[in-house]
Amino acid sequence: MMREINRRTVLLAAAASPVVAACGDPEIRRRQSSPIALANVWPWGVNTFLDLEVESWKRRQTLKMISDAGIRWMKQHIPWADLEIPSRGEYFDASARRSTWEKYDEIVDLADEAGVEIIARIDRAPAWARPNHPHPTSPPTDEMHLEEFLAMFASRYGGRVRCYQIWNEPNLAKEWGGLPPDPEAYARLLARAFGALKDVDNKNIVIAAPLAATLENSPRAMDELTFVERFYDAGGGDYLDVQAANAFGLEYPPEAAPNKDVLNFRRVEFLRELMVEFGLGNKPIWFNEYGWNASPSDMSPEKLIWRRVSEEQQAEWSVEGIRYGLNNWPWAGVFNIWFFRKPEGSLSPDMSEYYFRMVDTDFTPRLIYRAVKRAATGVSFP
Repeated sequence: MMREINRRTVLLAAAASPVVAACGDPEIRRRQSSPIALANVWPWGVNTFLDLEVESWKRRQTLKMISDAGIRWMKQHIPWADLEIPSRGEYFDASARRSTWEKYDEIVDLADEAGVEIIARIDRAPAWARPNHPHPTSPPTDEMHLEEFLAMFASRYGGRVRCYQIWNEPNLAKEWGGLPPDPEAYARLLARAFGALKDVDNKNIVIAAPLAATLENSPRAMDELTFVERFYDAGGGDYLDVQAANAFGLEYPPEAAPNKDVLNFRRVEFLRELMVEFGLGNKPIWFNEYGWNASPSDMSPEKLIWRRVSEEQQAEWSVEGIRYGLNNWPWAGVFNIWFFRKPEGSLSPDMSEYYFRMVDTDFTPRLIYRAVKRAATGVSFP
C-alpha cells in the first residue's frame, strides 16, 4: 500500500494537484498548479551512482539518506554495456559467474523500499552493438538492438521504472562516440527508443537527452541551442514526453538574468523558447544535472570547469534555484542535483567535480545536504 501511495503522489497523481504542496518548506511550492501534467511532480531529485558501488550496505545507506532528506527522485545511470555484455540477448557475466541483472534488481528493490523513483539514464552500447566504433559512447550500429534492450529492461521492471532518459549530452563528441555531434541522428535514435518503450507500456515516460551548455561550435561540440533547434526540426520533439536540460549556475546566483553569451542557471529559458516555437509548450523540462560547485579556494583556476562558490553559497543557491523554478517556470519538473555521492576511489579530490557532492564518501553530510533536507522536509539535520 505504501508503494502505491508513493507512486500515486510522486509521479503523476493524474496531474490533479502538485505534490510540492504536500510537505517541506512552505516557500518551496508552486504558486499555482501547472497546466503541464509532467511538471506537477515533486521537484527534489538527485544523481546517484549505485551501479559503481560494490557493497550492498552502501547502496542501502545512500537510499536511506536520500529518502530521509525528502528527495523522491534519483537519476541513475544504467549502462547498456553493463547488462547485455557478451553478445546479443546474453545477460550473464561469465567472469563473475552471475546474471548481470542481479545488481540492477537490487537497486530497483532498494529504491522501491525507500519510496524513491528511478529515472534511468540509458546509454553506453556494448562493444558487440557497435562493431566498427571502439568508442564506448558510440550509438549502436543498428538501432534495432537498442529497441530490443529497452523492451527487455522495461518489461523486467514494468511499473517500477517508468522514466527513461535516452543518451546523455549528444551535442558533445565525447558523448557521441568521438564523432561530430549529429542532431538528426540523435532524433532517429530517440524515435526508435520511444517506440520500443511505448510498446511495452504507453505510460512509460521518455526523456530526451540533456545537452551540455556550451558556447563552442566545432567538431567536438555544438552549442546546445543550435543542436536542439536542428533536433526539433528533424522531428525529434514528436518522440519525447520530457525534455531534459542541464542547469549549472557557475559563479552566478540563481536569479542572474539569462544571456546567450553566458552559461548560467537561467540559460535554460532559451531552450524553453525553442520548445514553444516548435509547438512543444505542453511538455516540461526536467533538470538532469543541476547545481553549483564548491571547490576549495586554492584549487587552480584551470581546473574550475564549473567555476566555484563557497559551500554556504552552494547550499543556499541550490535551494533558491529550485524555489526560483517553482515560482517562475510552470514548465519545470524535477531538479536532479549533481550529485549525491560517488563511491570511494571513483573520483579524485584533485578534480573540481568532486566538490558537487552532497555527502562525503563516508556518508558525512555536507552543508548542501542539510539545506536540501531542511527545505524538502522542514526538518533540520540533527
